[in-house]
Amino acid sequence: MHSLLSNLLAALPKGDALDEPAWSVRHRGILSILWVHVVGVPLYGAYMDAGPSLYLGGGILLAAIAIAARLPAVGRRLQAAIATYGLVTASALLVHLSGGRIELHFHFFVIMSIIVLYQDWLPFLVGLQFVVLDHGVVGTLMPDMVYGHAEGQAHPWTWALIHGSFILAQCAALLYFWRVNEVAREEALESEARTRMIIETALDAVVTTNASGIITDWNTQAELMFDVPRTDAIGQPLATYLSTAQSSSGAGAGVILSGLVPGAILNRRVESVGRTGSGQEFPVELATSCLAIGGTQQFTTFIQNISERKQHEDALCRAKEAAEAASQAKSQFLANMSHEIRTPMNGVLGMTELLLATQLNERQRRYADTAHTSGTNLRHIINDILDFSKIEAGRLVLEHIPYDLRLLLAETSTIFHEQALKKGLSLTLTIAQDIPVTLHGDPHRLRQILTNLISNALKFTATGRIAISAAMEPGSAGQVRIDVSDTGIGIPQDAQGRIFDAFSQADGSTTRKYGGTGLGLAIVKQLVGMMGGHMGLTSVPGEGSTFWFTVSAYATAT
Repeated sequence: MHSLLSNLLAALPKGDALDEPAWSVRHRGILSILWVHVVGVPLYGAYMDAGPSLYLGGGILLAAIAIAARLPAVGRRLQAAIATYGLVTASALLVHLSGGRIELHFHFFVIMSIIVLYQDWLPFLVGLQFVVLDHGVVGTLMPDMVYGHAEGQAHPWTWALIHGSFILAQCAALLYFWRVNEVAREEALESEARTRMIIETALDAVVTTNASGIITDWNTQAELMFDVPRTDAIGQPLATYLSTAQSSSGAGAGVILSGLVPGAILNRRVESVGRTGSGQEFPVELATSCLAIGGTQQFTTFIQNISERKQHEDALCRAKEAAEAASQAKSQFLANMSHEIRTPMNGVLGMTELLLATQLNERQRRYADTAHTSGTNLRHIINDILDFSKIEAGRLVLEHIPYDLRLLLAETSTIFHEQALKKGLSLTLTIAQDIPVTLHGDPHRLRQILTNLISNALKFTATGRIAISAAMEPGSAGQVRIDVSDTGIGIPQDAQGRIFDAFSQADGSTTRKYGGTGLGLAIVKQLVGMMGGHMGLTSVPGEGSTFWFTVSAYATAT
C-alpha cells in the first residue's frame, strides 16, 4: 500500500518541470486574475443585492490572500497553493452571491486552470478539497446558496454526489492527460539529451545549419577542429569555415559548389578545405543530411579532418610512381639490351653447332651436345624474358600482314610430330571449313603462341593425345577460336586463377620436375590481348587441360 502511494505521488506533477521565469510569469497571471476578483466580487454582490458583510468581507479576504501569495518568505509551491485558495474562494463567493446560478462549472474551470498553469498537485489538491467542502458541506447545510434550482435544494446530498462525481472524473482526466504529456516531454528531453551527448562526444565535427547555410549549432569537436568557440560560430555562414567543395565520388567529381549551401551536397560525400579561425587550411571530408522540422529544413553536416589520410595517400602515390618508374626502367633496359644479349648467345650456339659437325670422340661429342642443349634452353629463357620486358615497356609492335591460318597451323603442328612420336603421343589437327582462307595480323606472334601452348602440352603429357582445333567462335562474329587440348597432368582449381601470371606455375614441384620460367603463358595471354582476342582454360587434375584463345578473322592492316 505504501509502495502504491509512493508511486502515485511520484507520478503526480510537482511543478519542477517549470523553470523559475516560466513559473513566475504564470503565477503573476493567476494573481492578476485574483486581483480582478478582489474588485469584481464586491461589485457582483452589490449587483445581486446580497448582504454587504458577505461581499465586502469576501473582497477583503481575497485581497489578503493575493498579498500573502506574493510574500518572499513563502516558498514557491506554497505561494501556488495560497493563490489557488484565493481563486476557488472567489469562485465559491460568486456561486453563493448568485444564489447557486453559476454552480459547479465555475469551480471546475478554476481547477483546470490551476493544473494547466502550475503543473503541481499541491495547489490542485487545495482547490479540490475546497470544492468538496463548499459543495459537500455548505451545499448540504445551506443548499439555497449552492443550488439554484428546487431539485438541488430538495435533495442536496444527491446533487452533491452528482457534482462530486463529475468533478472527480474531470480531475482524473486532467491528471491523466497531464501525465501523458509529462511522459512525452520527459522522453523528448531524454532523447534530446542523448542526441546532444552523442553529438558532443563524436569524433567528427557536427555542424547544424539552416537552409541558407547559416550555422545554428556547433559541437565540441568543431570547436577543436576549427579553433572557433561555439558562440562565435553560431550565426556565421558555413562557407566561412569551409571553402567551395568538390565531390570525392566519381560521378560528381570536379563539380564546384558555389556558396556551400548544404542542400547542394546532400546525401553524398564531398571533399573540401577547412579553414580555422586563424586562417590555416586543412583537407576535410563532409557529409550532410536533412531533417524537416515544423515546415523548415535543418541540415546536419558531419566533417572529418582527413589531413593524415591525405598524407598517407600522397606517400603511397609517390611510392607507386617510384615503383612504376623503376619497373619501366628495368623493362626498357632489357628491351634495349635485346640485341646485345641475343648476339653472343647466338654466337655460342653457332660455334657449338660447328663443333658438332667436326670429328669428335664420344666423350667430346657428349660434352658438345650438352653445351648446345643448355645454350638452346638458355636462349629460350632469354627470349621469354626479353619478350616479356618488351611487352611491359610497350616496345613490342605487332605486324598486320595477310597470312594463311591453315598453312600456319599445319606447319607449326608438323614441327612437334617427331617429339610427340618419341613420347608415344598422338598429335592431331582439325580445322573447320568455314574459316577464311586469308587472315590479317602477325603470323610470327601467332606461331609463337601456338608453339608455347603445344610445347606445354607435350611437356606435361606422358600418355594419350594432343589435339589442336580451329573453328569460328559461336556467337562472336569474325573471331576464330583455337584450342590446344591434352590428356596430361591437369591444373588444380586453386592454381587456374594465377596460371597466366608472370613467373607463376601450378606449384613449386612443377618447376623442379619440368623446368621453365613461368613466363610463357603470361606472354601468350598478353600477345592474345594485343591481337584483340581472349584466352582461357578448362582443366581437370589427372585428366588433362584445354587452353583456348581467339583471334580476329577479318582484321585489316593498319
